[in-house]
Amino acid sequence: MLRKWFIVAVLMSIGLYAQSNQWNASALRPGDVLAISVFRMAEFDTKARIEEDGSFRFPLCGEIRAAGLNTKDVANVIAEKLSQQITTPHVDVFVETWGPRTVYILGEVKNSGMSLELPTNGNMTALQAISAAGGFTESADPLKVAVLRRDSGKQQLTRMPIDVSALISKDSGGDEFILFPEDTIIVPKAPPVYVSGLVEKPGLFYINTQRPPLCSEMITRAGGLSEGANAENVQIVRTLADGSRRMLGVPLREIQDGAYEKDVVVEPGDDVVVTNAAQIYVLGEVKSPGPLVLNPGVVVTASRAIALCGGFTQIAKQNDVLLIRENKISILNMKKLYTDEENLRHDVVLQYGDIIYIKESMW
Repeated sequence: MLRKWFIVAVLMSIGLYAQSNQWNASALRPGDVLAISVFRMAEFDTKARIEEDGSFRFPLCGEIRAAGLNTKDVANVIAEKLSQQITTPHVDVFVETWGPRTVYILGEVKNSGMSLELPTNGNMTALQAISAAGGFTESADPLKVAVLRRDSGKQQLTRMPIDVSALISKDSGGDEFILFPEDTIIVPKAPPVYVSGLVEKPGLFYINTQRPPLCSEMITRAGGLSEGANAENVQIVRTLADGSRRMLGVPLREIQDGAYEKDVVVEPGDDVVVTNAAQIYVLGEVKSPGPLVLNPGVVVTASRAIALCGGFTQIAKQNDVLLIRENKISILNMKKLYTDEENLRHDVVLQYGDIIYIKESMW
């Protein structure tokens, strides 16, 4: 018996959630203009605009709360109030003019900044709006789409993430995210891919997120390998959803010789690093990134290597420096190292083939 009631409660909660996620297209909103008449009482015929607080005023009735109701509901409210002074009034309410029911779409769509009017007799979904704006650009990040929605009766916005891939999958039932008036869809640009080290044109590159490139293609976009580059083991540093990092080795030489199945698909935010196995590299947010030129037998630590490359830039993430050694990643908190002389004893001694990689701080 308890199990039965539990199932009923769950089904009711699901039903309530589904209703809360639906916008009633016939519900009145601020800006709507109503035509109101009372049968055989022309003196009451009037037009009323619903104000921003969701109400309007009507003779003998005072303030009428209309937002969220339909025209039949409003007619009943007016009739009830008039009945205190008039015998069985018959009230008709029609929408003379619908106020704006606009949604906006910004960011990485082909017609960014576009505004769309919601239908007055139906719904519009998020994917329908994105399609109406021309669809995603090549550099859009479909996994980070969000809707900004103004809370009912409040002057604050709620950010609602949308997993577009789930919306279009059969498992989810298709496109189910219904837009409300004044919603703003934000489609962000996917994080760039950084290609650094021994390539002819190092830098950041935005990629086609719908058809992401292979590592070998990214090397080509960066001008190809420079002289002395280690084609045996190009490295990709990938940040995972939980914030951890994964190292992927790409045998570019084997790929060039025909082992195409060993190529790796590059993802937004990846760092592609090309080095020389016989050198130590300091890359990223230092003033002079590149290989260190050292005399034979010289021992160099991580802090010394950064200093030899001019030190950190102003936007360097000093507490999250990556030490890449033999396809393994260690995290160095150089900020903590510099603030305590005792910590300097733990400064890491570098080996040939090591890579120190300093990312940009977002704050």
